[in-house]
Amino acid sequence: MLTSTLIIFFLLLFVVGDLSINTYDYTVILEGHAFEGWSYELKNIHKLNCLLECSKKSDCLSVNYNQKDRVCQINKQILETSSVENNIIQAPEFCYIERKSFMRDCGDILQYNPSANGGEYVIQPGDGEPEITVYCDMREDGGWMVIQRRQDGSVDFYRNWKEYKEGFGNVNTELWLGNEQINRLTADGEFELLIEMTDHLNVMKIARYSLFRIGTEDSNYVLTISGYTGTAGDSLQSYHNGQQFTTYDRDNDKRSSSNCAEAYKGAWWYNDCYYSNLNGLYLTPGTNDYNGINWSNFNNGLKTTVMMVKRAA
Repeated sequence: MLTSTLIIFFLLLFVVGDLSINTYDYTVILEGHAFEGWSYELKNIHKLNCLLECSKKSDCLSVNYNQKDRVCQINKQILETSSVENNIIQAPEFCYIERKSFMRDCGDILQYNPSANGGEYVIQPGDGEPEITVYCDMREDGGWMVIQRRQDGSVDFYRNWKEYKEGFGNVNTELWLGNEQINRLTADGEFELLIEMTDHLNVMKIARYSLFRIGTEDSNYVLTISGYTGTAGDSLQSYHNGQQFTTYDRDNDKRSSSNCAEAYKGAWWYNDCYYSNLNGLYLTPGTNDYNGINWSNFNNGLKTTVMMVKRAA
């Protein structure tokens, strides 16, 4: 009977043409063995797509992969939490693969699988903290991670510091991903920001920034942003760069007479007060109100906005 003392740990590099799974993503624990009690299986699937399937499932902790028959079995357990003697069987065609960490971001997923569809994925920025569920936009220049979306007013964005810190909404609909998560996503390396916005006449414009990050909570999630290009005009870099995040219950703006978040019913990197207010109130068509979802160089009372970040090339 196999015991834990016989388990040999080594790293496997998967190669598919010019694509590869980095060694920090998955650890091969046992070749010629499989984990019993698997959840479900997929047939006629490449090993790379087997791992990608696992990366999309928050409860997938390991896989069995049959390289000969191209069978992928999704496991909800790992050896550390199960009895090795009772849960590992000899299966010469299989390899038991334990997920050590998730892919860092949507760009990694797209690199490993250029045909990956947009949707919900689980990633791990590489900082050892809990995984993050994000929506990946896999357009032509894709790998974008959605950090904010407004589309129908179904989610209330007039919220407090704790809620903006932790995030709220749904990654597939309206959301604020959370300042802690945005900080983690942008802390390692350089990241771009893309903002797409439409008015109630369905005119769409964009603002793109070549550098975007926010600091830790100790800095009140201070904004660093530069390198504007686009069609919407710059209503963020020129007035909000270097500003701290403000909510109605945490006043970090430059206005001494009042709290900008409370005055304009939002939460943002306010100065004194704003050129943009994308977390303002969702207003009915035709309403021109400074409390709305505003971008001063484009429109007050926007219909939709999406904020997305990705690792700079």
